[in-house]
Amino acid sequence: MKKIAKIFEKIIGGKVEYKIDPPDLIVLMRGRVNLIRYLIAEEVDYGIKELSPDKMLIMINMFSELLDVLPPYSEAKIIKRRMSIEKLLRKISNEMMNLRATLDIVEEPHIKRRAEVKLKILEALYENIVRSKPITRVNLVIKIRVTSNNISNAKHLADVYSSKTIGIMQNYFGIKMRMVNRRKELMDILKNELGLSIETNIKSIIVDSERLSTMMPLPKNKKPTMEKEDGLPIGIDIETGWPVIIPYKSFDKHILILGPTGRGKTTLLASMIEGITSLSNILVFAIDFKGDLANMVYSENVVHLTPDDYPINILVIPSFFQVIDWYLAVSDVLSNVIGVDKENFIRVMNKFANNHQAIDGKDILFDKDLSLLSPLIELITSKPKYEALMKHLNNHIVFDLGKYGTAFQNAYGGILMYIYKKLAFSTKMISKPKLLIVDEAWRISRLNGLEELVKEGRSKHLGVVLATQNPRDIPREIMENTHLLIMFGSRNEDYLRDAERFLGLPREIVKKLAYLGVGEALLLNALDPHPVILRVRTPTFMREKYKHIISDDERRA
Repeated sequence: MKKIAKIFEKIIGGKVEYKIDPPDLIVLMRGRVNLIRYLIAEEVDYGIKELSPDKMLIMINMFSELLDVLPPYSEAKIIKRRMSIEKLLRKISNEMMNLRATLDIVEEPHIKRRAEVKLKILEALYENIVRSKPITRVNLVIKIRVTSNNISNAKHLADVYSSKTIGIMQNYFGIKMRMVNRRKELMDILKNELGLSIETNIKSIIVDSERLSTMMPLPKNKKPTMEKEDGLPIGIDIETGWPVIIPYKSFDKHILILGPTGRGKTTLLASMIEGITSLSNILVFAIDFKGDLANMVYSENVVHLTPDDYPINILVIPSFFQVIDWYLAVSDVLSNVIGVDKENFIRVMNKFANNHQAIDGKDILFDKDLSLLSPLIELITSKPKYEALMKHLNNHIVFDLGKYGTAFQNAYGGILMYIYKKLAFSTKMISKPKLLIVDEAWRISRLNGLEELVKEGRSKHLGVVLATQNPRDIPREIMENTHLLIMFGSRNEDYLRDAERFLGLPREIVKKLAYLGVGEALLLNALDPHPVILRVRTPTFMREKYKHIISDDERRA
């Protein structure tokens, strides 16, 4: 405030009496009231693919007419905001040059192959972004200047002009303007105008760069603030053709992916894994219950493991677990998977845990307590390799459970999640950025350990991505701690009803789900209510495998 007052005084050449009364800046000079009313663009409520010349002409005329309506010295001001897709392109370009240099120098076949794989992924991502339309993020500020003998009359005149301006912008441009209603917003604008601050925290909108040449704000669609320098491209905005990018720092706020079978959930997960393992330092740990995800992830950066590689025995306590913690973890899993009462399980554990004599099928047949666990015979007779997983945690991992029975899959996946949680929160791993991805997450979504992971993950640099079929599969505690929601379409009435009931989505958003095709989804940000309709990016190797049947639109995505 003092800095602003000093600048005013230097400009005017003396003391100045002013008042900041949102949405107005009021300056009193020589018995006159000079009032500036500030309006800002808040959102855009339409989405169109192309503007016809006739429509463009109408908008140009209306914009000119608006300026004629406003009082003299009023302004329509466009402030260009920081965009960093260029930085992402530079980062990818530099990495591609490094990989090409590696291919020219190295002779080892396995290193060459790994570099070729990564280069192919990066080239596809680079092409995906370059072919998108150029965009710019801006603030639109309209300043209405009124002069009068008193403040009351000045405010009344400003109200009249504001009403006309808001109506024209809404009806002809589809841009919702509003009066600045918070002192901080108005201070941000003033600091920017006086050179005291570069950044502003007021609402921004997105425009085609080519349209800025007309000095008219003509955004196609209000978008969440996803234009960050360090992010993962996951697809193309269907309405605008712009890339949809999730900042890496948003991953530890967690992502929920919902959609019926065959709509594109697993394809999106595979694309995420491919991009994250190629472009970031985030360590991926994926649990794939059906085996579909493992079949789509071809990157040599990813280690594929199965229960045969990493056997678990629930009666043998890992060295890195306290006894009570292991009891609680396994009992939580088994009570959810095969309905074993926790007290019965603890009785079995007290009887057989850390028994150095191997347990075989006869023991299960003749022991009443052990017979409770007969559906999980592999998990009580195998020789565990707990320590082996720690060696793999510095790599990207996909655990494929697809070739096993359902009870075994659910029990093994749940216990694996608990083991990963313990190791990921250990001193060695705590500071490393990590991401747990679970396909068919409904199988373990009710476990206490998963809820704890979601609630504590962000402070431990661990994000969680859960993919499942129905909104009702995810407990409210997990849902409330999830930052991003990606929802694929369906005409199923129960699915749409659940989206409204369990997720609290407005009816107008839920209706859009019925019109989405395969590979199309809604992206919703917890901090921004405006959805983006996107076509998910197909993993590079899947694109090459099926390139003879992929459409041009899919190829762009």
